[in-house]
Amino acid sequence: MLEGHRRQGVATALISALKPIAASRNARVIFVQADHWDDPAIALYTKLGDREDVLHFDIPTA
Repeated sequence: MLEGHRRQGVATALISALKPIAASRNARVIFVQADHWDDPAIALYTKLGDREDVLHFDIPTA
């Protein structure tokens, strides 16, 4: 994402709008993923929720 489009509250607003939808469907959490190098995303998600350190694997189908 271009720097000029960051920190305008769009991602926070989207997640805020998603919370009641998820809760109405009995979801306990909203799962988001960030790459290790994506410090702005990590900072945002850390502000909004609890951090878990997990490994993610992409397994090709062919």
